[in-house]
Amino acid sequence: MAEQPQFDFKSNYLNFLNHKPTTLIPNSFVGNKVMGFGAINGPAIEKGAQFGDHMDGFGNRWEYPSSGGGAGVPDVTFIPLDDICEWREQVTIPNPAEFDWKASYAMECQMIGEPNRDFETVDFGFGNGVFERLAALMGFEEALISMVMELEATNELFTAITDYKVAALDYIIDAYHPNTITYFDDIATEKDLFMSPETYRELIKPHHKRFAQACLDRGIIPIYHCCGHAEALVEDFIDCGWAAWSSVQVSNDIESLIVNYGDRIGFVGGFDSNGAVAQEGADPADIQAEIRRCLDTYGKYHKGYCFFGFRYPNSLDPAVIGAYMAPIVEGATQYAFELLAA
Repeated sequence: MAEQPQFDFKSNYLNFLNHKPTTLIPNSFVGNKVMGFGAINGPAIEKGAQFGDHMDGFGNRWEYPSSGGGAGVPDVTFIPLDDICEWREQVTIPNPAEFDWKASYAMECQMIGEPNRDFETVDFGFGNGVFERLAALMGFEEALISMVMELEATNELFTAITDYKVAALDYIIDAYHPNTITYFDDIATEKDLFMSPETYRELIKPHHKRFAQACLDRGIIPIYHCCGHAEALVEDFIDCGWAAWSSVQVSNDIESLIVNYGDRIGFVGGFDSNGAVAQEGADPADIQAEIRRCLDTYGKYHKGYCFFGFRYPNSLDPAVIGAYMAPIVEGATQYAFELLAA
């Protein structure tokens, strides 16, 4: 067994998720092993294999551009769904029982290392929530039009997608044994929501809530990932049962969110991932200054906040991506200890 670290990062991170005070400002990559989508592209049933035809279980074809650090994006030349009312004929809802989740876990362990469960929680990133999947299948414009013009058919497809995700939970748990599952469903731009709050509450929220509850029923902590300006829905996120909102970006009033809601939901993020500090040519001193701004501004409450910072290099090489990330992860951890000692 590995030597016990001097600080229990795992327990500190779990305190954050359980809305308890944290001794050290948590870092989402320290004391927490990120697997599935979020570490790599996740199981091929969700994002498509990076080799071969790049097809996933739903009929989407994916690309892996170096400009996104290898993250999967839908191939826009291939649109599987052109009429929401024909989704049963045009969309495949995969059977999670037919996918080898344990082989996917083994492949990830080979690529990014096996989790040390004594010292780390394990998070499984479950990509493509209902809105993201609809946009991948149709493109954003047609997806948004469908949500307005064909609410019934859209809701039926969302129900089928959520049925799949809930059914997949037992296979994911059996293969990955995660402590948390992060459900990815970006519903906002940097400026505002893609849809009205009313549309979100009527059409999307019930499916988010059902998935979060299915996690809770299985003893798994559910986390919601949403980029963009979505603070208008924070009370809905709490009502859904999400323990934390991940990748909260600076377009939101993060400090006010922590003050007002940090005892009911955690906020993971803060680093200006769309700003100059996240670009390839960023000055290392500016990156460290941004880290200190985050911890000074959001971490001082010792509740409701976990640091998360990310940069995408123009490369598919895991070593290059890791080198980009290391100064952020190490800098945030070092500064958190300096604040603790102050």
